[in-house]
Amino acid sequence: MKLQSSVRVFAFAVALAISMSELAPMRATAGEPSAYRSEAGRFSVDLPGESPSVRELGGSKFSTTSNDVQHAAFVGDTEFSVEIHDIPRVAEFMLSSDYILERAAEGMLDDIGGREVDSVKTSLQGEPAREVRFEIPDRKLAGELLLVLAGRRLYLVTVQHPKSIEPPSAIAPFFESFSFWLE
Repeated sequence: MKLQSSVRVFAFAVALAISMSELAPMRATAGEPSAYRSEAGRFSVDLPGESPSVRELGGSKFSTTSNDVQHAAFVGDTEFSVEIHDIPRVAEFMLSSDYILERAAEGMLDDIGGREVDSVKTSLQGEPAREVRFEIPDRKLAGELLLVLAGRRLYLVTVQHPKSIEPPSAIAPFFESFSFWLE
């Protein structure tokens, strides 16, 4: 009689686990990006791994920005992040988009102890942008950065990973999925 009871409990536990897995949302793994949307940041992106942490940035070297926020997710030793920086209205009129993007790239690389390996001017959704490949020699990291100036909002879309490993396959889909909307 005791054996039948154990079998019933086991069968019930298995049935419960199966039904719960059908009801519970699946969690993303390194290979499965999930859509992430920030209404306040006015952007969306497919992020690998868990939901990102969101934190306000302080002590930034972006002298022309305010409202600095970073959305970051980690998969192993690889960091996927989107930073937003709102520039003052006066800067929008007095400074060229090339100057703002150049200073933002320099400031970000200074902040992390990185150096530029390659840079290309481009555009995204009709807005001025720059793609930068970089390395952080002291920390043995490499990375890619996409800077986009959309109106008064500056986006820094970044991936950093150890130089000793092949760049994660999630990098291209991460950058390709990034989109934003204006106020």
